[in-house]
Amino acid sequence: MAAIVLLLVFASPLFAKRKDDVVVMVNGDSFTGEIKGLQRGELLFKSDYMTDSVHLDWKRVKELRSKDTYIVTLQSGARVIGEIAQAGGAEGEEFQVLAASGTVRVKSPEVILIQQREVSFWDQLTGSVNYGFSFSSDNSSINSSLGASVAYYTAKSFTSLASTSQFDTQANAPNTNRFTFDSKYGHQITQGWLAGATVILLKSNQQDLELRSSTGGFIGRRLVRTDRTSLLLVGGAVYSHERYFPQTGAAPANNAEALAGLTFSTFRFKTVDINSQTLVFPSLTDPGRVRVGSQLNLEIELFRNFTWNFEFYENFDSRPPVVAPRNDSGVTTSLGWKF
Repeated sequence: MAAIVLLLVFASPLFAKRKDDVVVMVNGDSFTGEIKGLQRGELLFKSDYMTDSVHLDWKRVKELRSKDTYIVTLQSGARVIGEIAQAGGAEGEEFQVLAASGTVRVKSPEVILIQQREVSFWDQLTGSVNYGFSFSSDNSSINSSLGASVAYYTAKSFTSLASTSQFDTQANAPNTNRFTFDSKYGHQITQGWLAGATVILLKSNQQDLELRSSTGGFIGRRLVRTDRTSLLLVGGAVYSHERYFPQTGAAPANNAEALAGLTFSTFRFKTVDINSQTLVFPSLTDPGRVRVGSQLNLEIELFRNFTWNFEFYENFDSRPPVVAPRNDSGVTTSLGWKF
């Protein structure tokens, strides 16, 4: 969590952004200002007279042009850097990227992501912060949950950090807490393939786990990639170091594990955002032991990037090295802010 906060605090401007981009809609509406980017079928645009950025339906953009440099991701997985322009604009019309190596021309539905390049470091970050709290007077039960995530993308790579922290207390029962940290770095090898590294931390009183740290690498294959849906298959290996809360005869455990997983996300225009991930870790040093980590997040935008979030998580260990519960599962609800 601290790493995410520091990354946000020390973000500083690098470039100045032009304010003369032009967007024309199919109904004739014309805007002049700044193209913020394109994601999940929405073109983000802001003029000087607008308090907040507006979200425009990408399928209804007729024309656009900008003299700034953008990172454009295509449905094929290719990423191109250059100035952007579109003429005609109806679905299936031509979109152009004026790259250093020449002009790239594609149909507009093939463009699934547009990111600013010559802007401040802050503007290139995407992420969220959310918090949930509940109280019950019956048993003086208090539940508090905090989560944060941030990601940074370049033309060929990405870095993401995510962390959650939960605290539960109630009368006549011990306090429990849970902490997770998940970091990834990925680099695109070809249009459909990527390679990367990951560090995963987990602390769970529910499983008597003081700390598990898993570090390793992976290869990923994008099975589906559209402007609103993504499906990624990954495989690799990690090395895990585990410390459990004191027990008779308990000692830190080291474990080499294979890694297989599936990451899925989908978005419906102005309604719901669903993200899920399932990772399976079959042990290589303790044959027969298998760990599974899974999470599902449902996010509904309430207004102006403020969201309501529902998350289900599950961590399963078929054979813990100490006497401890095999499952750690739960549900959290929270309010959040996206940037």
